[in-house]
Amino acid sequence: MNETAQAQASELIKQTRARVTAARVNILAVLLTAQRPLSHQDVLATLDPDADRVTVYRVLDWLTDMALAHKLAGDDRVWRFSVASKPHQHAHFQCTRCGRFYCLEHVSTDLSLTVPAQFLIDAVEITVKGVCASCLK
Repeated sequence: MNETAQAQASELIKQTRARVTAARVNILAVLLTAQRPLSHQDVLATLDPDADRVTVYRVLDWLTDMALAHKLAGDDRVWRFSVASKPHQHAHFQCTRCGRFYCLEHVSTDLSLTVPAQFLIDAVEITVKGVCASCLK
């Protein structure tokens, strides 16, 4: 596991004033080094083979609750997780063939939205769908 990512993960968790555990550090480090949002299965495949799948679910949910990660719902109803930028201001690309998600860091998400009176926007998610480079080969 990448020591730099583990040190960064540990520091981010300390900033929440929550307990720093090996599972939290390892899972956040996986997300920090990932090039794309990862499913629970992707995270499990990257960790030690003995990692407990329920612990991974719980840590991913905790990271989301603590705003250290965000999750995206795919058309396949599988959640994907990635490190949360503050604020999370980028779009995503989902491949319609393989289901993988990719962060689109340089796509503007500045939208002028109008909602009815008494409504409050919490988040806006932009997902572009198409075929990724790997699937086009």
